Amino acid sequence: MNVWIASGLALGLCTASPAFGQGDDSAAGRALALDLCANCHVVAPDQPRPPVLSPPAASFAEIAASPDATAASLTKFLAEPHGATRRDSAMPPFLLPRAEVEKAVAYLVSLKPH
Repeated sequence: MNVWIASGLALGLCTASPAFGQGDDSAAGRALALDLCANCHVVAPDQPRPPVLSPPAASFAEIAASPDATAASLTKFLAEPHGATRRDSAMPPFLLPRAEVEKAVAYLVSLKPH
């Protein structure tokens, strides 16, 4: 019986950990960004193909390093394709599903310098 309780607690702690989910979202966000964003941005230094946009849009590392780049501001920017922040940018107004926005934001936040 004690083994079952200990196993349940350990499983609960693992699944409740924000770092656990964040790492998964960050990896998924990187993959998503390589598929959707790499035509215009340098998503990762080791991306398989360079951006076709010349000159490329800001790299994901540059975006992440901006003091204004928070999870909340990035989410708002990506989730509101016709919002004020997007109107002031050259980024096309495409709409991502909420789950994809969260993954992309998790990846961008993971690139923030510490």
